[in-house]
Amino acid sequence: MKKAVRAVAGLAVAVCMMMTAGNAMADESGPKFKLGVGTYALIIADDSSQVNYKDAEFYGGALVGTACFTKHVALRGAFYAAENDDNSKWDVSGGDLQLLLGTNFYQGFNVFGGIGVFTETWEYDGGSIGGVSLKADKDFSGAQASFGIGYSWSKVSLDYVVNVRDTSDYEDFTKVDHDYAVSGGINLSYIF
Repeated sequence: MKKAVRAVAGLAVAVCMMMTAGNAMADESGPKFKLGVGTYALIIADDSSQVNYKDAEFYGGALVGTACFTKHVALRGAFYAAENDDNSKWDVSGGDLQLLLGTNFYQGFNVFGGIGVFTETWEYDGGSIGGVSLKADKDFSGAQASFGIGYSWSKVSLDYVVNVRDTSDYEDFTKVDHDYAVSGGINLSYIF
C-alpha cells in the first residue's frame, strides 16, 4: 500500500508540474481529451508447480479517459469491471491511472509508454448456506508500467494498452510467488 501512495504522490507532482507549464508545453493545437469504452483483461500468472494453483484470469469492460497535455504527454485513467473466467462467483472492479509519453497523441499513429498505479477490489459472492452469507472482498493496489500503440483520426481513436503490474499485493494475499500480473485492453474513444 505504501508503494501505491508513493506512486500516486509522484504522479500528482508530475501532473502539477505539467499543468503549471501549461502554454509553454503546448507545441501545437490538437485534441485535448478522449473518452471511450474498451475491453479489459487481467491475468495474474504463476507457472510454478504449486499444487492446485491456477492462473487468475478476469475479462470484462472499461470506461477510459485520456487528457492530452501536449502531443507527447498524456494522463490516462480507466474504470473497469471484470469477471473471473473460471469461476463467475469472483468479480473484480477498480481503476488505474497512467502518466504516458508518446510519439503523437493528437492525430495519426502513436507508440507510448508510461508509469502509473492501480487500485481494485476483488469480490466473492458464493450465495448463502443455511442463512449464512458467503461473501467476501479484498482490496489490492500497486504500481504499474504501461505500453501501447494506437491511431487517432480527427474524431476517433483506437488503441491497445498493456499494463505490467507489481505483484507484491497479490502475493501477500495468496502466499504464492506470481511470475507476472498484466492488464490491458483495446479502447475506442471519441476525441473532444
